[in-house]
Amino acid sequence: MSKNRIVVERYFDALNSADFSELREVFSPDIELIPVGARSRTGVEEVVGFLARVFEIFPDHQDLPTRIIEAGDTLVVEIDFVGKSSEDREVAFQAVDVFDLIDGRIIKLSQWFDTADLARQVDKSS
Repeated sequence: MSKNRIVVERYFDALNSADFSELREVFSPDIELIPVGARSRTGVEEVVGFLARVFEIFPDHQDLPTRIIEAGDTLVVEIDFVGKSSEDREVAFQAVDVFDLIDGRIIKLSQWFDTADLARQVDKSS
């Protein structure tokens, strides 16, 4: 298993356990997060803060990597997300994360999923 893949697996373990200290360790100080449907975040504290707010919306969650494609210092990961919203609504969707790594840390992460489908799942009126 490559060093980069180990880092990405550490990211998912930390994400799923809401281990903010470990997330800080896998991110480069200059991390750039590009979440679908939202503005980019830059720097460890801004990125971890954003992820902490996501955990508040989805306190029960699992990002389950189903396929990893590695090309040098870039990894593309297909994910099955399952969880419950803070209002106890079950959610499930597929996503793709693209990781760029440098010196054994994640320097850039872009996230892709169907935001309209997620909105429908958490919409109170449905």
